Amino acid sequence: MRRPLLLQPSSAAPHGHRGTSWALLVAGCVAAPGAASATDYFVGAETHLTADRWRGSRPDPIERLDVRPRLRLGVFDMENDGTATDRFRFVADLEVATDFGRTSSERTAEDAVLHESRRSAFDLYYGYFEAHFRPLSDLDIDAKLGRHLLTDEVGLDALDGATIRLRIPIFTVEASGGLAVRAGWSHLGPDIYTPDGLELGGKQAYLAGGALETNFADWVALRAAYRRQFRDGANVQREEAGVSTEVTPITGLSLTAGTRYDVIYNRLASVHGGAGYTIIEPLRVEAAWHREHPSFSADSIWNAFSAEPYDDFNGRVRYTPGAWRLTADGGMRQFYSGETDSNSVDAMKRSVDAGVRAERLLGEVQDDTSVGCEGRLGLGYGGERIYGDLFGQMPLGLGAGVEPLRLSGRLGAVHFNDEQQKNLDGVSGWAVVSTSWKAAESVRLELLGEGNSSRFTPFHGRVFAQVSLEDWL
Repeated sequence: MRRPLLLQPSSAAPHGHRGTSWALLVAGCVAAPGAASATDYFVGAETHLTADRWRGSRPDPIERLDVRPRLRLGVFDMENDGTATDRFRFVADLEVATDFGRTSSERTAEDAVLHESRRSAFDLYYGYFEAHFRPLSDLDIDAKLGRHLLTDEVGLDALDGATIRLRIPIFTVEASGGLAVRAGWSHLGPDIYTPDGLELGGKQAYLAGGALETNFADWVALRAAYRRQFRDGANVQREEAGVSTEVTPITGLSLTAGTRYDVIYNRLASVHGGAGYTIIEPLRVEAAWHREHPSFSADSIWNAFSAEPYDDFNGRVRYTPGAWRLTADGGMRQFYSGETDSNSVDAMKRSVDAGVRAERLLGEVQDDTSVGCEGRLGLGYGGERIYGDLFGQMPLGLGAGVEPLRLSGRLGAVHFNDEQQKNLDGVSGWAVVSTSWKAAESVRLELLGEGNSSRFTPFHGRVFAQVSLEDWL
């Protein structure tokens, strides 16, 4: 049976490497075959070769050509004693990036600012060894060692270290500790895991945290989590705690809520709640409220600027009768400027938006043939926004016994009109065409072309190609 590997977003990254960050990956690679030698296991490998070239039209044109080989590897079902209760596995996702497009003058200017001269990078999105034990009938132990992700109400964090989970029928206890992933320090990216700040990006930082989850019922899920990122006891960049819950008291009804607390600034950073109900099988309504008080790393320069909270209210209706997929949604965002008089115009600003989306399936579900459109309107604070989009996809037969060529396209435009910033008014448009073909059982070819233009950028063009290889042993 095939098991998909976890996918993570791609990003450009810094370059180079350090021995400390490599150690955890090497430990996982060495441990995995050793554990597997006692019994059966199987390996899955997925390879992507991506070439991305784009050109901007302006007095001094910019050209880029990025080539990114990416490998996702999984070694599964490595049982240490032939039982089903003790399991081991190793998974990894790594990418090598090379930028062929920078000119000599561009590299010289960038190197002076970034202090970086290499044009290639090695990114490790994750790479960890995972073990599961059941020493007692009511006790499960899960352990991860290496680079792995932590995600919950507190946010997304990447850790070079260990996470231990102890599960009993009532609740699960989790503890994590190790080095926070910082591309500027380890030079083992990607840099998407590095938060904004002056210290964390370029110096060694530690991460410690824990969590508690409920296990006693299927209709309720509650998780409380705490994490701290620091360099030493007196230099804490981030310290937050959060609680989230999801309750399904009756069939078709789901209730969600959560909050995040900023320990450093002693304030609620986020509070949200929502509900959804399926009235009849093709009709579902949803509503949600979210208050966000933007927070940053303690040493971030953004803390010097005003970051006032805002409220976001939104609702959605989804109706999916037969081959139709219909959605209507709307919302209001209310900003506060920090004035003491909440009734004043300057103290409270609102923006509203609404949209509709319609999609029609034209063939069987497996044919992936459909057409659709979407329109949105935004008013209030931030100016007027009018958005329109047409999209569709279809298979193109290539003959008996040959996988079809899958085509898709999108054409759209958006108009901005802001009374406060008239220089930003205007229309922007875009067009995207892509094709995908499964050339063999384990080979897929993809090609995408896109172009966009506006009053500020007469034309930007991009060609994206990708070859994906997947095999299981």
